[in-house]
Amino acid sequence: MVNPALSSPSPTEGGSARLRHRLASLPRDARDTLFLLLVIAVVLAPQVDRLPAWCSVTAAVVLLWRGAMAWRNARLPRRRWLVLLLILSVLGTFASYQTIVGREAGVTLLCLLLVLKTLELRARRDAYVVFFLSFFAILTAFFNSQALGTAAAVFLAFWGLLTALVNANMPAGRPPLRLSGGIALKLMAVGAPVML
Repeated sequence: MVNPALSSPSPTEGGSARLRHRLASLPRDARDTLFLLLVIAVVLAPQVDRLPAWCSVTAAVVLLWRGAMAWRNARLPRRRWLVLLLILSVLGTFASYQTIVGREAGVTLLCLLLVLKTLELRARRDAYVVFFLSFFAILTAFFNSQALGTAAAVFLAFWGLLTALVNANMPAGRPPLRLSGGIALKLMAVGAPVML
């Protein structure tokens, strides 16, 4: 019996059906990487208006580039490209703030290092570095605003990151992201009284 989620869409079906079919047929690593990249975009979203424009554009380009590599199952860039991007990021941060230390420069560099780390996301160890950099980046959203909108964005980003972390610790098979998201919500509910 053919699984309807994996069967090919008919030519009369729309683009959304083809997209769902393509997502369902991706290897688990590619699917998980795309989800993590989406979560990183949510993590960085509250920072966009406080980062230099070149940093936001660079972060978006790197995330889209890494997403395209996951989608096509392409090879990751060579180390020399990563070193060049790192040097350019540090120089750009220094040019924007005349330093690479301090709150604003540190947040800018943290955001850049987070997206650059996705370009060498090969092993579970690399994923954990991305998770923990992302958790730290979430906290920096409160440096400039403690508004309710910021708290809502941080909640959404935290839930996404916790979902990705739970999913990464389910090594067997292809667990649905809904299952990981439900477990992440339960973990957040258990931790909420401690935080309050």
